[in-house]
Amino acid sequence: MTSFFFRLLFCFAMSYVAWKIGAILDEKYAPIGLLITSPLWGHLFARDLLAILPAIKYWAEYAALNKWQGKYYVFDGYHLRFYLVDDVVWVPLKDVSELIQPGVAERELRLLGAGYATIPEHTMPGVTESGLLKLLTARTEHRRADPQMIRLKLWLVSSALPNVKRLPVSRANAR
Repeated sequence: MTSFFFRLLFCFAMSYVAWKIGAILDEKYAPIGLLITSPLWGHLFARDLLAILPAIKYWAEYAALNKWQGKYYVFDGYHLRFYLVDDVVWVPLKDVSELIQPGVAERELRLLGAGYATIPEHTMPGVTESGLLKLLTARTEHRRADPQMIRLKLWLVSSALPNVKRLPVSRANAR
């Protein structure tokens, strides 16, 4: 750590001297002193700059992806977010409406009762896991059921919902 400060002090001193020498010649030549000392800066701090680049990359990925980690799933190109609040899995209604075709009707939402409400700790409306499964059951129990809805129901029951519930330290569970 002390070698870093000595290198920094040395580079500042050399840059200051180069600036002053350029200023003695003519005031407009003073910034050329910084240009002359830039290879010195690069040589003495190259290892430090290369060591910090992976940390910057990690921080950028963390900042961009952390809020989605563990609660963001994709089914057939449609995005689904899951929120686990008090051991109840919630899915935003916007995500469900984009995935289920034809769209979810108001009548269906009224039939869900407590399965449809504003997601706790959030401002968006959503459906619970049981409400979503009721919607999908109503759409897949007849003979002319859409194969995509059947696949969605199987995917939710076998993969997505158990994954959200079994990972207590996932981002879906973090508050």
